[in-house]
Amino acid sequence: MSAPELSVAVASINGLRYLAACLDALEQHAPEAEVVVADWTDEPTRSLVSERWPGVKLLSFEEPMAVPELRAAAIFEAQAPYVAVIEDHCNVRAGWFQGFVEAHRAGHSVVGGSIRNVCTRRIRDWAAFFCEYSAFMEPAEGGSVEGLVGMNVSYDRHALAAIDDLLREGRWETWLHPRLRERGFGLWSEPTIVIEHAKGFGFFEFVSQRYHYSRSYAGTRNADLGRRRFLYALGSPLLVPLAYARIARNVRARPSYRPDFRRATPLILVYTAVWALGEAIGYIFGGGRSILKIR
Repeated sequence: MSAPELSVAVASINGLRYLAACLDALEQHAPEAEVVVADWTDEPTRSLVSERWPGVKLLSFEEPMAVPELRAAAIFEAQAPYVAVIEDHCNVRAGWFQGFVEAHRAGHSVVGGSIRNVCTRRIRDWAAFFCEYSAFMEPAEGGSVEGLVGMNVSYDRHALAAIDDLLREGRWETWLHPRLRERGFGLWSEPTIVIEHAKGFGFFEFVSQRYHYSRSYAGTRNADLGRRRFLYALGSPLLVPLAYARIARNVRARPSYRPDFRRATPLILVYTAVWALGEAIGYIFGGGRSILKIR
């Protein structure tokens, strides 16, 4: 059997329900890939993975691990020349594997794709999707872009070497991708490389996620901002109209989403307000342990 061209690094933190669907999709649509799962859940999940998907390389962690730390652990174990990153609530689609490999063969070091929402029944799930992925929802912008989503992206070895230190620090793509651009790597988007976002959220669950994500984000920035962080905290209420306007702009470019966006607007405003609060707390008091509570 020839060595795989693409490894898939999977951060597993949400449990068996999501991970099983993710691995089933990889088995169906990317059987040629090396799959590396970095898991911080429980022993029953790991036992089932070992039994049902024996070809998966499983990394097990007993101590709490943040999502970017799990991503990094899986990336460092991957052996293929190209390494794609997804999470356990993501299901790959037909053509996903081939899309990444062909884009890399064409000379692109960093390649991303589109996000499709498959939790469409409830307004709160649409609101969560718009808040997190409006810039990358299907169809994503194609060609050379300024940013790529962190859970449907692939790197060649040169790109990974350029962000090695940031991966070891457990940084999100918010830091990884600007570093790559600074060092001359282009970010390339292939809209046809589609992944399904298959996680539903309860209202209070997503409120908690928004708060902890934004507090963690702000806390990580504090070392660079110094005392300016207090000015950022004071300005955090402005994030609500700015974030909503950004989401609205992304929706305008994709008219099919407009009815769901209108229905979800009240919740989007609540979620963006929580994000602003989290950033303010993070700038003032630091990130605390919020990064470990992000799913």
